[in-house]
Amino acid sequence: MELGIVVPNAGRLATADALYRIAEHAEALGFAAVWTADHLALPVSTEASYPYARERGLSLDPEWPFLEPLVALAGIAARTRRIGLGVSVYLAALRHPIVTAKLVASLDQLSAGRVLLGVGAGWLPEEYAALGIGWSERGRALDEQIGCLRALWGQARPAHAGPRWPFAGIGFAPKPVRGSVPIWVGGNSLPALRRAARLGDGWHAIDLGPDELRPRLERLDALCAEHGRRREEIVVSMRAQIAILPRPVPEALRPGPLCGTLDEVLADLRALRALGVGHLALWPSARELDLDATLARMDEIAERIAPALAAG
Repeated sequence: MELGIVVPNAGRLATADALYRIAEHAEALGFAAVWTADHLALPVSTEASYPYARERGLSLDPEWPFLEPLVALAGIAARTRRIGLGVSVYLAALRHPIVTAKLVASLDQLSAGRVLLGVGAGWLPEEYAALGIGWSERGRALDEQIGCLRALWGQARPAHAGPRWPFAGIGFAPKPVRGSVPIWVGGNSLPALRRAARLGDGWHAIDLGPDELRPRLERLDALCAEHGRRREEIVVSMRAQIAILPRPVPEALRPGPLCGTLDEVLADLRALRALGVGHLALWPSARELDLDATLARMDEIAERIAPALAAG
């Protein structure tokens, strides 16, 4: 199971110095990838709550600096040589697919083929409204976006006849280094599972414990079979908060499934690996952590968790 690191391209650590130091440290420690997050416009007021938090009512500060994820990864690409570059997840339906395809392919070329693209439908209706896209249309728009990306990256003369973004009679270059970029569909919902089974190279879950993940994987198995695919064709990955706590905390009070004592975290990680999770994008930071604390938490993962996982 590969271990990646979520870098803070939002909030008070969304600075060039912090991002570059975290990314360079992640590469030096041997992590497989760094991951950014995505929002274009945060509402001043919303009734929506971040759907993946155990604590309901979590929203985002509209004054947060939020660096564009692909631009942030381009800066990181120039400072690193090996580590993968991922977005967890890109709100692709908010952009024109030709623009998305160009940005992603350009980053992939400049980084020698290191890009992993997670895509998702988002959770903020006001963000879609600000960009003139109907909230109820987001799923269909994302499906069409994925088809457009594959056409632009994979066809010599790309053409797409979809209702929202039709195009034909164009060239598109450069193509991604490997001919395409892996598209991992993010989200824990049934629509996300359906989209991953139909269109994805991977499914990218968010903050699920083993008992929460197991029934979704069973559903993913069935959905893949409906589309003539085997689940083994799809990378199962997850973005998850992680914190090693000094003493046990009741399950209901743990802020995330990988927040517990070292033994609890390792037990959950081994269970996730046994279920088939191939990549974890671990979020070692939080609003209250400064840069030094974030780097120290990364050291803790590399020194206490990664070797124990490798040993069995």
